[in-house]
Amino acid sequence: MPGEAGSGFAGKKLYFIGALSIITAAVLWSLDGVFLRPHLYSLPASLVVFWEHLLGFIVLAPFLYVYRQELKLISNKQWLAVFWIALFGGALGTAFITKALFLTHFQDLSVVILLQKLQPVFAIILAIIFLREKFRRKFYLWAGLAIIGGYFVTFKNLMPNFDTGDQTLLAALFALLAAFAFGSSTTFGKYAIRTINYKLLAALRFGLTTIIMFAVVMYLRILTLPGNQQWLILVIVVFSSGALAMFLYYYGLKKVAASQATLYELAWPVSAVVLDYIINKNMLSWSQLLGAAVLVFAVYKITTLQPVYRNIIGKVIVGQGLGQKLGFRTANLDSELAKDLTTGVYLAKTKIGNQTYHALLHYGYNSLQNRMSLELLIKNLDQDLYDQEIEVAIEYKFRETKKFKNPDEAIKKIGEDYKMLENL
Repeated sequence: MPGEAGSGFAGKKLYFIGALSIITAAVLWSLDGVFLRPHLYSLPASLVVFWEHLLGFIVLAPFLYVYRQELKLISNKQWLAVFWIALFGGALGTAFITKALFLTHFQDLSVVILLQKLQPVFAIILAIIFLREKFRRKFYLWAGLAIIGGYFVTFKNLMPNFDTGDQTLLAALFALLAAFAFGSSTTFGKYAIRTINYKLLAALRFGLTTIIMFAVVMYLRILTLPGNQQWLILVIVVFSSGALAMFLYYYGLKKVAASQATLYELAWPVSAVVLDYIINKNMLSWSQLLGAAVLVFAVYKITTLQPVYRNIIGKVIVGQGLGQKLGFRTANLDSELAKDLTTGVYLAKTKIGNQTYHALLHYGYNSLQNRMSLELLIKNLDQDLYDQEIEVAIEYKFRETKKFKNPDEAIKKIGEDYKMLENL
């Protein structure tokens, strides 16, 4: 069908951009662990987490004002997800991994990095349970290879080195807790970001984490000011592995599945080993080079897999009638039917009677109506569907949603989308 290849490319391009954003964030996290965080070793782990999130929140706080109208639309379940992200991904996860690194004295990070490989396991299990994500068989093959590759990258001699002092087992426990915290944060972050702007979500995470950690440091009576060099390191953290990395991460998470995102994060061991070589001159072994090649190839193959979408079934409800002004039909559905989707415009098909139609499914925040909307733009349909039950089969994401200043701007964009449908 003419035009379909171009649309498919547009959909795949979004996933590559999302994957690249997450991988970039993972590289920045590697920079943190190898080069930045060791300079904060003299501070309590909880205090480090508090200051880095407070500074990060100061940078991201303007987004709370920019998206203040969307704050009113966040449901109680979404607030719970945001709080989980702040508590586990922000406060506990960061504190656990910082404590684990401190306990190893940054001399041998093998145990910590090994247990971090369990993060995708936690994220995938939770994604299956809470997000109902489905996977093709090839996904499991490449996911398994990615984790194996990450293991090879971590250890020069294929075995972890537990000779890191008397506190190794305690460090291992903190690393395991961090893996669960970050893995669960990925899953619930995906749940929240379906309807919350990624910029707003990043600001909320840093703000809530700051509040949580302030209570912790006050309870522990460890609230002190860092030294001049430590302030400099904390500022660098904010604009690299902290606020900037989280901003990129949520931007990418908007475009990919939670199960994919947690595997892209395995770019961390590859970049950590490379940075360790550049900074500390530790030479890569043959097993690490092999593991890096396997990991990179497996992650690349995962990025080429389109997610499996479930069909949406529901009754057509009354909308604004913008489509009729342009001479074509649109079908409005209850936005709650799309709770498994990220916001965006999807290429889809729908069957009405005995006829199958090409369509574009729009799911996102309607700035003109101040609410979430789910609308189907159907090709060559000339009948009224109000109160009829229809089934929509989603094929792939066509583009992200856009914010419109007025109805005329929205109508113009709908017309442009419809031209794409005419080529199918």
